[in-house]
Amino acid sequence: MKIHYLNGRRLYRAMKAGARGLLRKHQHLNDINVFPVPDGDTGTNMASTVQKIASEIDSTKYQSIENVSEKIAISALEGARGNSGAILAQFFQGLAEGLEGKVRISTEHFAEAVKQAIDRSYDALSNPKEGTILSVIKDWGKHIQEKAKETNDFTELLKSSLVAAKESLKNTPKKLKVLQKAGVVDAGAQGFVYMLEGITQFIDSGAIREIENFNLSETTTQPNEGATIAYSTDSITYRYCTEFFLSGENISRDEIRKKLEPMGDSLIVAGSSSRVRVHIHTNDPRQVFNAVRTDGEIRQQKVDDMRQQHTDSRGNAAKSTIALLTDTSCDLPESFLREYNIHVIPIRVFFDGVEFLDKITIFPEEFYERLKKAKSFPKTSQPTPQDFVRIYQQLTNQYEAVISIHLAGKLSGTLQAAERAAKEVSEKTGKKIVVIDSRNTSVGLGLIMIEAGKAIKAGKALDEVVQIVENSIDHLRIFVSTDTVKYLVMGGRVSKGKGFLANLFDLVPVITVTPEGTTRKLGTAKKGIPVREKLLKLMDKQTRLYENRKFAIVHVAAPEIAEWYAKQIEEIFGKRAEFIMEASPALGAHAGPGAAAIAVLGT
Repeated sequence: MKIHYLNGRRLYRAMKAGARGLLRKHQHLNDINVFPVPDGDTGTNMASTVQKIASEIDSTKYQSIENVSEKIAISALEGARGNSGAILAQFFQGLAEGLEGKVRISTEHFAEAVKQAIDRSYDALSNPKEGTILSVIKDWGKHIQEKAKETNDFTELLKSSLVAAKESLKNTPKKLKVLQKAGVVDAGAQGFVYMLEGITQFIDSGAIREIENFNLSETTTQPNEGATIAYSTDSITYRYCTEFFLSGENISRDEIRKKLEPMGDSLIVAGSSSRVRVHIHTNDPRQVFNAVRTDGEIRQQKVDDMRQQHTDSRGNAAKSTIALLTDTSCDLPESFLREYNIHVIPIRVFFDGVEFLDKITIFPEEFYERLKKAKSFPKTSQPTPQDFVRIYQQLTNQYEAVISIHLAGKLSGTLQAAERAAKEVSEKTGKKIVVIDSRNTSVGLGLIMIEAGKAIKAGKALDEVVQIVENSIDHLRIFVSTDTVKYLVMGGRVSKGKGFLANLFDLVPVITVTPEGTTRKLGTAKKGIPVREKLLKLMDKQTRLYENRKFAIVHVAAPEIAEWYAKQIEEIFGKRAEFIMEASPALGAHAGPGAAAIAVLGT
């Protein structure tokens, strides 16, 4: 069938067909992903990008090609993930600029818009590399421009240009040594070709009803087309894949690029003067976010640990079939997180309206400094269900099951967000995701994660690991001493009247998290040594029946208090603390500087 023009409806159908083509094969893209880093997520990122486009353009499918292309560009920017996703977003931004003012277009008009899209794709990168998706976009686009002079039939144009794109794809290893060494084509370029194949197959078959009825949520991945590539983490110079969406007025992409270029590599600044998507690989996400806070409103912050992703996709955590996830309310030293390959999803922290990602763009030391100067009490917000969906999708791509253990459900909405997302991803993938309420927080949650990690490392089955976790939760208590009631009052956990009386008599509470997962005052004492001694007595009394007691300690900007507790525990109980560290904002924001907590785990 010959097609002599494109309008909004046809562009909508073509885009949906292209999304389907890519989504069905995205796991293969993960498997061959080695550039710019072998983190195994190119397919997932490109799938996320085109899925956002295809779901958002439904409402505009009967409008002009200008409107549909503009909606595609906006959706691509908002949904862009990863290096290739950001480039794809900028490609669609350029295409929309080229289609401005058009209701429907000829092949020659399309060729002009494609040229604009190629230029914008290259403009987005600080250091464009040939042998990537860029090369295939460029070679495909050049063929479009030449062939459009010979034909006014879109069917003929797109079928012949697909052949050119595939030829360009085959040549990507000749242009990048890293691809040649691994024996693969560029994953992003392959994804672009999969998208073109979906479009071309739709045009060739004319299966309009199939496209109209296509449900993106029901897309299943086809079997892998090749073995996973073994690749070293030595090529990962910068650890964190950092992305965000910036909105505002008169945003200068050039200025943002100049600010961020010294902070990492794989920098992409895509979008327009009012909407910008930034992607960068860096070792300091906090520095990146701080550099652009005055340029616009930062949204959709995302930071992925590419070394951990590599471990998942290439080494699979040294053979495990079970992934372990918690949130940043969990206090656990980096050494334990690495040893047991524990994944962590960040809680969001808001200071005077500015959003931070806990332990990624704001760390405890900075948090407590800001807490002293804050105009209003900081707020925390649980990860969204979509945050959980994204990480569950990543993990179920590499593992047979996920155990997800979180901050007490009665203290936060984190657990509910995890449960909703787990149900969605489990139904789609068929993988088991077990969400567990730790009924605890901070250092208590940390001790639970260690037990879970040990069980997984020992090769125990899923049900056995879950039982070990549940037993640990039943035999764990946490006790908190404070140095002031100021922050308990600010956070609304103590009334102003009680706070006044406590200050008047120099009294502070000892607080615990109950077995049901709620906070409760156990007693009060004079601040300083008296309240610490009170905590130790209450702790001993309430955990005396525990066998093989293990202890761990956190503090809120008070290392000397933590060390005092550690010394007392060693003298009284003959045990060394499993670890001592600074507490997360989940605990510290309410307890305030000078607070400390001890978790006790028994059998």
